[in-house]
Amino acid sequence: MRHTAPLAVLLPLLLLGATATACSGAPEGDALAPAAAPAVRVDDGVPGTDEEPPAARGATKDARLGEPVRIHGRQVGRHLQAVLTAYVDPAVSLDKDYAPPAGKRWVGAGMSFVNVGGATYGALGSMWALDSAGQRYPSVATGELTTGKPLVFDSLSVGDRAEGWVVFEIPENARIVRLQYQDANTQTNSGEGFWAV
Repeated sequence: MRHTAPLAVLLPLLLLGATATACSGAPEGDALAPAAAPAVRVDDGVPGTDEEPPAARGATKDARLGEPVRIHGRQVGRHLQAVLTAYVDPAVSLDKDYAPPAGKRWVGAGMSFVNVGGATYGALGSMWALDSAGQRYPSVATGELTTGKPLVFDSLSVGDRAEGWVVFEIPENARIVRLQYQDANTQTNSGEGFWAV
């Protein structure tokens, strides 16, 4: 005579087995993994194409020898590309009888300016040499140097280039660290027109 377990005893066992089978079907890690989320851009400090431009960050860096600097004027068509092509300290006149006064020396900056705007550019603006103490020294008129002729132009047509030497007269013990170019049309505090030397 066969004995059958009462249905009331078998039903809980069947339900328990079904639950255990359902829970053991997937690996533990997958069962806890969240649904895929949209990727979030991480700033890892590596420059990329979508990096915030230096102007937006307020950070400007002085150009170095040979690096072009774009100088934007406030007026339409007033744009120069300037390059510090050479730097000599001291600068020496081709005329042996022509020299700075006692206690002073000349330093020279070889410069190249190209009019990259849409209109004729007028006369050259002002240049200064800045020493390590923050003192500014204006450019001075000299004759030809042993390194080349002075930079002079009254007008620069679109696409034209002017090259030559700009000379600064500074105290013998001053250490020049920076050069600056600016004219009346350059945007104030734009960070443009600076070279480290």
